[in-house]
Amino acid sequence: MRKKHFALFALINMTFLPLASASSDYAVDKELVLNAKGSATAYLCDIPPTAQGSRQALCFDIPLYNMKTGGYIGTMTEAVADAIPDTGGGMQVTVTSTFRFSEWPSQPSLTTRVLGNAQPFLGGSESMTHLTGYYPSPGTNNIIAGSKRFRHASGSARESGAANLSYFQGQPGDQITFDLIWVIKLD
Repeated sequence: MRKKHFALFALINMTFLPLASASSDYAVDKELVLNAKGSATAYLCDIPPTAQGSRQALCFDIPLYNMKTGGYIGTMTEAVADAIPDTGGGMQVTVTSTFRFSEWPSQPSLTTRVLGNAQPFLGGSESMTHLTGYYPSPGTNNIIAGSKRFRHASGSARESGAANLSYFQGQPGDQITFDLIWVIKLD
């Protein structure tokens, strides 16, 4: 009798534990490491007001991947406003990024805002023209909105990446190729 119970217990564990492990891909740790990667076409969209008062931005919908597993998990909308050119050929921009986790069961979203930089690429890849980035000061909370499991989220987001701005003139319809790595640390 004990052997039958043990065999049944072992069969149940072998059947259901892999399912539990698969669903753990959707678990949210205190740190999300995401990769927004691909080409996107600019369109105008509304955003929450920036520090400069802008309420519209050029937006790009970019496929979003889990950096740890490489799996597709949704879309990131990169909204770029308030571009200020610098003397070195780069620019500083207000970036409002909304991460939509459409492949997660509850389909939550998370929105961050950073004052990012794009600087000309001085070597390396021929497919990218600019390096991009933002690194938060300690204690920064740049999560401005969220839904479902991220409804009351706070924390910091940083971004490092590259973009091909060869065909970008700052107008709707322009295209940019992105390869951005986001690290979001939740409080």
